[in-house]
Amino acid sequence: MIIIRNMLDIKDIKGLKIEELLVTYNGKNPYINYIKKKYQTEKSYFLTNSQTKYINNYFNYVPKNINKIVEITEYFSNQLKEEHKLTTPINKIFIETILAESDKAIHVICKFYKNQKEVKLIWIPKTQLIEDIHYEEVEVEVDFEKYIDLDKRGWRAFKHQEEGIEFLLKNKKCILADDMGLGKTYQSIVAALECNAERVLIVCPASLKINWMREVQNFCEDVSIIKGKHWDPNRFTIINYDILKNFHTIEERGKKYEEWELRREIVEFNPDLLILDEAHFVKNHKSIRGKILKDISKRFSPERCWLLTGTPIANRPMDYYNLLSIIECGVANNWVHYARTYCEGVRFKKGGRFVWVTKGASNLEELAQKTKRTILRRKKEEVLDLPDKLITPIYLELQNVDGYKNVWEEYLAQRKVDGKKGNPARDLVEATLLRTFIAMETVPYTIEKVEEALELNKKSIIFCNFNDEMDAFIRYFGDKCVCIRGGMSDKQKQLAVDRFQEDDNCKVFVGQIKAAGVGLTLTAAEIVIMNSLDWVPGNHEQAEDRAYRIGQNKTVNIYYMLIDNTIDTLVWDILNEKKKIIGAIMGEEDIITEFIKKIENENNTNSI
Repeated sequence: MIIIRNMLDIKDIKGLKIEELLVTYNGKNPYINYIKKKYQTEKSYFLTNSQTKYINNYFNYVPKNINKIVEITEYFSNQLKEEHKLTTPINKIFIETILAESDKAIHVICKFYKNQKEVKLIWIPKTQLIEDIHYEEVEVEVDFEKYIDLDKRGWRAFKHQEEGIEFLLKNKKCILADDMGLGKTYQSIVAALECNAERVLIVCPASLKINWMREVQNFCEDVSIIKGKHWDPNRFTIINYDILKNFHTIEERGKKYEEWELRREIVEFNPDLLILDEAHFVKNHKSIRGKILKDISKRFSPERCWLLTGTPIANRPMDYYNLLSIIECGVANNWVHYARTYCEGVRFKKGGRFVWVTKGASNLEELAQKTKRTILRRKKEEVLDLPDKLITPIYLELQNVDGYKNVWEEYLAQRKVDGKKGNPARDLVEATLLRTFIAMETVPYTIEKVEEALELNKKSIIFCNFNDEMDAFIRYFGDKCVCIRGGMSDKQKQLAVDRFQEDDNCKVFVGQIKAAGVGLTLTAAEIVIMNSLDWVPGNHEQAEDRAYRIGQNKTVNIYYMLIDNTIDTLVWDILNEKKKIIGAIMGEEDIITEFIKKIENENNTNSI
């Protein structure tokens, strides 16, 4: 009598028990055939629970012959060496056939060495594969002449734009990470038309909705903007990140899980193409934005999902995780593995619960290799014959020394009260007071710089972080300037951009870096001045390139106004260190934390 250990008692769709299912198997999976043979020939063969589950899940799975040499991670290489007693670690294996596949792993027939006669049956976690084994180069042919005629402006695509359009068409779920100003919007619209997408959902910052509508209208009139809670879709439907919350609610169900609910209108729309513009807006997988877009991408599972961003990684590799997860890149299948492998993730106990710290960066070359087929990034200097962009830090003298010392000493005194651990919320507030003080000290120097530009009949952009410094510039320049800050309507922002670009009497653009630093075209300017620093280096890069983009035919001078030997220079040094990490991957280091570390190493007020 044959004894079957089958505690799960799983049945297939035919209602057969697992032993009956096994007997009827006539497929080509050698592992299932191996189990079947054992079952039929050995009188006391025990079927394990894992085998039971395997048979049930992959009974109808047709093995796929791929015959590919695939690169694996160093960790998995060492693991195979130990488990299979290999003489040396291997960085590549030859996969003959995929026998089974889950979301997280594949079961394969493979060889470890070229001349190896014996084949191995092993499970490979997808996180340990350097490349997507299913990737196949798709050939596309696009009649770009057609789109010159279709475009009301008669624009001809640049060579890099043609290549970008082909990339989007070949890779259904991917990231177009071109440098700012290389025409990502144009590329995605033409690609959407070329693939005959019928329901395109475009999610973007509120300030860019009108610009998106104008760009689409150059090709067709089938476009609408969603406002408030009224769902009015079209072939191209534009919605901003924050309004999207009106159609998607998250209800807390205890500490362990959340219940998601989508409004009927958006469910019925069911987009076949999802475009996320300025996709770094959803880099935080714990934020409401990040959760909503992750859920929408999974729930609808649109055939195509394109993420557009000039700064896919603002500061650290963890910024990259949610973007990769949304496009279903295999490297982001497992958050813990990603955190440990690429972010130097460490888990520790704090206040009775476990928390993760993922502020580091590691194995960046491997991360770049594993994502190279799902991301396309070109720099301006690589694809365009643009004029120069010159970045110059200008170190300035502190005028109100006593005033700054007073603010600084209050800050240090408060840190002594809070003790070694400090108070992060208060640290941020106190640091903001310091930064605001310095920003106002910088204002006269910036005005002087802009006046120099006015004498040469050059337009200037001034980027700020605080309302006080913005108000100072607006009062000084009056009718010569326009401004964009938080709280303004999309229409007001677009009117400001149009006037700056078209009105010869409007010489100065004053913008709050987070409100005006993305998506805008301000090529009328030759001078860009950062009157105060942001905590995130990617925000500076975005702001710089409002002027330095397609359409610019003059040298753009970027000036960073830094009050020497103050908080400005401390933050500037930290920002430049973070840029090195970003460059290595193409990964938001908490810069306030780094700033505090520097403060703790300074000799009290001697550091000012």
